[in-house]
Amino acid sequence: MSWLTQPDEDWDEREPPPRSRLKLALAVVAGWLVVSLIVLIGLLTFDGHRPTNQPVSAPTTGPSTAATGSSSPAGPTPSASPTSPAGPTPSASPSSSSTGPAAADWVLRASDDQLNCVAHSYGQVQVFFTRTPCSSVRRSLFSTEQDGRGVVVAASTVLFDSPTQAADYLRLVTADGTGNINDLLREGTRYPGSPSKLPVAAFASRQDGLRVLVAEAAFVEGRSDNQDAGLLAAARRAVDAG
Repeated sequence: MSWLTQPDEDWDEREPPPRSRLKLALAVVAGWLVVSLIVLIGLLTFDGHRPTNQPVSAPTTGPSTAATGSSSPAGPTPSASPTSPAGPTPSASPSSSSTGPAAADWVLRASDDQLNCVAHSYGQVQVFFTRTPCSSVRRSLFSTEQDGRGVVVAASTVLFDSPTQAADYLRLVTADGTGNINDLLREGTRYPGSPSKLPVAAFASRQDGLRVLVAEAAFVEGRSDNQDAGLLAAARRAVDAG
């Protein structure tokens, strides 16, 4: 039988179906996309590893040297050497004061330090110390001269825990007839030419923070007046010296 007379259905079986042609076209397109993607990735990778034309400056590890002709960088400017601490200034003794008798005339005859103010006081002051104990007391005994006459000066410095306690004590000890810290003569201390006890004496006192300083000055021989200007100056000098 001639192909001209062959039925149509036989001819249709030899032609590729339309669906097969579509799959083939899609496969070609997919292959092209895969190849293009591989080429693109390769170009990007190569470009990322390619060195740049400009060199990268090395990081600076130290301070830049100024254009002053010096090849080494200037270090930190050293600070001035600290002044050695002077420490606490020692209390001036009456012999170093600028007022009162001449410095050579003052002689420290005796001194001591006590912790029990009750045991070394009398009068209302002693009662005060039973309620308000002191931290310590330092007692001193000086001799000097005033217009050719021998003068004895008894001084005490009482230390408290608070300025308020010190102020209360100062107010009490300054009042007449209230007692005081025992001076060293009262407790038996003697020096050549000293009186056996403190005569009528001029009085001076002041507060210095936690401390209260008290001094009494009297003539060794003859009559003493607690309002004598020279004795008042001697007592004040001992208190101011601290």
